[in-house]
Amino acid sequence: MKRIIFIFFALCILFSTAYAQEQTPVSASKILDANIKIANDLKIIVDGKEIKSDVPPVIRYGLIYVPVRFVSEALKATVTWDEQHRTVKVSLGDKSIEFYIESSQVNVNNKEERMLAPAFIYQDRTMVPLEITALNLGASVEKGNNTINIGLNKNLQNQTNTPNNVSLNMPNPPVIEYGIPLLWLIGVLFLFFTIFKEWLKNRSS
Repeated sequence: MKRIIFIFFALCILFSTAYAQEQTPVSASKILDANIKIANDLKIIVDGKEIKSDVPPVIRYGLIYVPVRFVSEALKATVTWDEQHRTVKVSLGDKSIEFYIESSQVNVNNKEERMLAPAFIYQDRTMVPLEITALNLGASVEKGNNTINIGLNKNLQNQTNTPNNVSLNMPNPPVIEYGIPLLWLIGVLFLFFTIFKEWLKNRSS
């Protein structure tokens, strides 16, 4: 009997905790942080010169993201931000790529595309996928161990020839993680089963 009472109180605590968590708003930054890995060791080299950003690159869903300001300075591109429509456009010569913040929609050279890894806001910075942006602006991209080489000069040695139409899909789809509600449900079912088992035991005795 004491065990049943203990389990009952544990169940009440579980219900109250779950309710409190449901009532507490979760900020967007905390949700993003779970999917973001900071790439402090990554070196980005543009035309043979290492370029550093005040905000380190991050990895999200297998893609390397950098602040859009980094793209502007490193690739000599023009960045246009539309606050009303929450879009950021990166242009270089006759090439451009426009991202819609936290949206799969993207505009490449005035052509609508779909991208599984959208631009997003992180630490008050607009983050864009580096490789996708560079390739669609006509640059070459070559990956090494903790190194990304971007070639703006067509005569650069070991330049990677890349087609203008670059796939916007990330290498792997995002992993959907189960959150607190599922764990809470499992806990409730476990406690219910334990109480029922204890009840059957007492009834048989």
